[in-house]
Amino acid sequence: MISKQQSFEKGFDIKRALVYFLVAYVVVTILATAISVLYGIVYHSPQPEELGVSLLKAPSFTATVPYHVLIMLLVWPAFAWVYFRKRQPQNRHGELTEVLRLSFFWLAAAMIVDFVCFVLIKHSWSFTPYEFYVEYQPWISLIYISIFLSPLIYLGLLRLLSKR
Repeated sequence: MISKQQSFEKGFDIKRALVYFLVAYVVVTILATAISVLYGIVYHSPQPEELGVSLLKAPSFTATVPYHVLIMLLVWPAFAWVYFRKRQPQNRHGELTEVLRLSFFWLAAAMIVDFVCFVLIKHSWSFTPYEFYVEYQPWISLIYISIFLSPLIYLGLLRLLSKR
């Protein structure tokens, strides 16, 4: 059996990072979709097809997209905590190194999964590359920044609370 200390010494755990990435990704996707759909139902917002516009211009989506970023800032740091909760660092440098590895891994994974799921695979919520990477600004950038910063937010909170 590997101890907590040995687990951290092993370094970045890609399997664990991928599992928590996938679960977090599904959670934020469900929450973001639910908030947009519920807004549309409560406020009787017209569907994008009715207006002849893309999803990005739909009233229920434009009204709720800022909350999508907030969802990211709440969910991703929680999953960073779950990833690190059983790991005990030897030193601050090792801790920061693993946090940065997780940040870059989750960012790259999110960009790849987003491209495949929202650009390549065609469905009612898919986009063209231009819509997703240009018209969805600044939101897509803020979402990616949130995902990248989440392990760092976790580390900052951990260090802040450990000083108490």
